[in-house]
Amino acid sequence: MADHMHFPLNIAAQYGAVAARHAGFPALLGDGVALSHGQFWRVVNRLAAHLAADGVGPGGLVALNSRNMVVVLTTLMATGLLGAGFVVAGPILARAQVIRPTHFYRTPDLTGHPAVPFRVLHPEWLRDDGPQTVEVPPAAIDPDAPWLYLHTSGTTGEPKFLALSQRAVADRSRAAAVDFPLAQTTFATFFGCTSRPFFARALAALLQACTVVEGIDPDLWLKHGVNFVAASPMQVFRKLEQGRLPRRIARLEISGSRIPAGSARFFLESFDKVFDVYGASETSKSFANEIRLEADGQIAIHGRPQDSEVEIVDPSGQPCTDGKSGQVRVRNSYMVPGYLNAPAASARAFRDGWFYPGDTAYWGQNGELVVLGREDDVINFGGYKIQAGLVDALICSVPGVREAVAFRNPIPATKDAMIAFVVYDDPKLRADVNVDILAKIDRTIGYGLSDRSLRSVMDLPRDEEGLPDREACVQLVLKRARELGELA
Repeated sequence: MADHMHFPLNIAAQYGAVAARHAGFPALLGDGVALSHGQFWRVVNRLAAHLAADGVGPGGLVALNSRNMVVVLTTLMATGLLGAGFVVAGPILARAQVIRPTHFYRTPDLTGHPAVPFRVLHPEWLRDDGPQTVEVPPAAIDPDAPWLYLHTSGTTGEPKFLALSQRAVADRSRAAAVDFPLAQTTFATFFGCTSRPFFARALAALLQACTVVEGIDPDLWLKHGVNFVAASPMQVFRKLEQGRLPRRIARLEISGSRIPAGSARFFLESFDKVFDVYGASETSKSFANEIRLEADGQIAIHGRPQDSEVEIVDPSGQPCTDGKSGQVRVRNSYMVPGYLNAPAASARAFRDGWFYPGDTAYWGQNGELVVLGREDDVINFGGYKIQAGLVDALICSVPGVREAVAFRNPIPATKDAMIAFVVYDDPKLRADVNVDILAKIDRTIGYGLSDRSLRSVMDLPRDEEGLPDREACVQLVLKRARELGELA
């Protein structure tokens, strides 16, 4: 049974109980970092004491600007211990202007903004100087008050903020406990230490007395016995393209895009099991597809339901079956009720107790969730409309293509044309590859295009999970058009 089945006053106190039972187990490891759970808990208390001296407490909101994993996790836990809120400081927070922090902190390596009263978190505030406790009146701690503030852009490109209570984060961590067997998992990730995917997995790992390893060096993973890696598909591909790992790692968790069979086979050379997960900030992880190599050498994908309800429904709200595509909707006990600064978006996305992510998908023959793309990512091929995600997959199936993102040309005069940003294995061969791409589009879809453009890029714009950002690609095209005087 998980170590955190009973929820105490707050999530930090909950972790304190875990740390007391597993004080000698490693919590945070990395280049120059080695903290056991007992040591990390003492560091959390020491920082909490300094924050309390600054006036941080229930009702307060700490904004942190740091790229240091230890500082980020320590500050997050310290705010939980004090009953305060936590948000990442940065341009998105400033632009949204919906959340008003009471305290701003940064690490010495970052400058902050001259108009914001940042206080520097000195290294001595995060030393393990022996036992130290922070006393907060029990009545002051509300586990249902907003604690962790996150942002998500969704389909609009504009940041929307949501707030998770400590109880909600504990419930999400409990649901993820199956991925982090108690004191047996050593976890590493490509996701940045201030991103939502990192927070979700790191907190679940800590509450299960597991180990979080900082860094994306495979040699470091093997040195510390990493048995669980989380990343986007392209992040893993680029790390391993020089060769497979010298020793296989038990579990790889990827998210966000369809995985071609060739890539899946490549991943399975270095990992025993690969899980393609589906989730969102609004609901946490909702579903997973297990990708494995069968005895006959074929790649097989099997759906692995989580604790969430996931349905694919038609426009009338009836479940789709027999491989028919429809709209995805999700619900669970810890989904957020809406966004803090976007009532119209909340009304669209949260309806009748369900969250509608805006994705189109269908159920595969083995119960796998096959996501085709966003509902509004549709390309018009001479009157025939097709999901952009399918075009991505079609282009990526052509030899010589590493990655691609297709989208409608946003310039009004060519509204029915397609643009695709393409990352080639060898850019010098792109002319020949482009001939194969266009021929395959015509053969597969059956409709030609009077205007289509394949644009070579070294990399694609990406979101915080390392996934291709289609909306950012559109904005790049519009920006270039303005520079050339094609748009007002």
